[in-house]
Amino acid sequence: MAFENLSNRLKESIKKLLNSTGNEKVEEVLQEIQTALTEGDVDKNTLNNLMSNIRDDIKNNKGKGLVAKEKIADIIYNNLVKIVGNDETKINIDSVPFKILLVGLFGSGKTTTAAKLANYYRKRGYRVLLLGLDTFRPAAYQQLEQLSKQINVKIMGGGSDPIKAIKSAMGSFKNFDIIIADSAGRDILDKELIKEIKGIRDTLKPNNVTLVIPADLGQNASVQVKGFHELLDINNIILTKTDGTANGGGALTAAYISGAKVTFIGTGEKINDFEEFNPKKFVSKLLGLEGLESLLEKAQEENITVNEESAKRVIKGEFNLLDVYEQYSSAIKIGSPKKIAELMPGVPSSGKTKELLDRQEENIGKFIHIMDSMTKNELEEPKTIDSSRINRIAKGSGTSDELVRELLEQYKKMKTVMKMSNNRQFSGLLRRFGIKI
Repeated sequence: MAFENLSNRLKESIKKLLNSTGNEKVEEVLQEIQTALTEGDVDKNTLNNLMSNIRDDIKNNKGKGLVAKEKIADIIYNNLVKIVGNDETKINIDSVPFKILLVGLFGSGKTTTAAKLANYYRKRGYRVLLLGLDTFRPAAYQQLEQLSKQINVKIMGGGSDPIKAIKSAMGSFKNFDIIIADSAGRDILDKELIKEIKGIRDTLKPNNVTLVIPADLGQNASVQVKGFHELLDINNIILTKTDGTANGGGALTAAYISGAKVTFIGTGEKINDFEEFNPKKFVSKLLGLEGLESLLEKAQEENITVNEESAKRVIKGEFNLLDVYEQYSSAIKIGSPKKIAELMPGVPSSGKTKELLDRQEENIGKFIHIMDSMTKNELEEPKTIDSSRINRIAKGSGTSDELVRELLEQYKKMKTVMKMSNNRQFSGLLRRFGIKI
């Protein structure tokens, strides 16, 4: 995932919050979040305002009682969304040919980004032209040319003078819907390159100027974003290098401070490692809160209905093997038990839980066959299953006595896990199915 290090730390903090009792860990969790964002290079003033707003919102929601952990998580989520962009932003292609000028630092991945952006629009039916204007970096045009062949997009430009390259290509612009111009990388303090980019802008007359900035730039991102914005009136931002160890907080808050919106993020080196930036989905993933929505969407796709009484018994840890059978059958359609648990931030992440889920994932199909071989009474009253019944069930399911015993042991452990889990998380999911616990 993009911003993996920062995300992992924030997810752990949210899990600690959701698995806590009372409100004793709230301030501890907020401190952890603040530390994670500080080390993730979030601008100091922006961070101070963010944490102040979060604490104020918690206080305002407190009233006379405790604030539900889910509400606190929601407050953290909503305030982070405001920082990273709040609303979806797209480049509005409102005329043709629509000219996009990409600018940015040297080494920001701008040339690859030009090809990714071209591929994005090509897939959506636009006729795209790549315009190579980076005459500063050796072999920049050749790199863009190779990328254009991969995505089957036309390319023009090159040579030693970007202004001449624009003028030479202008006659062909009418044959395309979108022109994506890749300019030379520059530092905003480099006066010679600043003069060049102004000349490119005045000659090309772009409809949109997009800044390409690496997510690992850190605190220096603010200087660069502000400088480019003042020089060229930046319309949009594309973040690159968001995978791996990139902190990313500096680039995100720099965009927030400047007012320019992040539109796309590059998530890897391949052409298709490129996606639209959706602030709400991004923060959900960052905090590990996207799971409930993902599970709901998948369940709806598979037309899965929830047995209300069975669901209530599972939530309370009072279920029998009939309930387990129903949950396993649904789980196979949605995904593995382990994957489902990963999407549920309230599920304990202890070694015992992971071991239990690993075994369930390995044997879930066999467990269903075993339960198919049980009588209704045995499914409703697992305590009645003695050694002779275990032997009969094993033979009927084509498994072994050991695996039948393992299912029964897993069943007991599952009841313990559910009693340890944050039931509000599961109750919240069930409410989305119209079931009140």
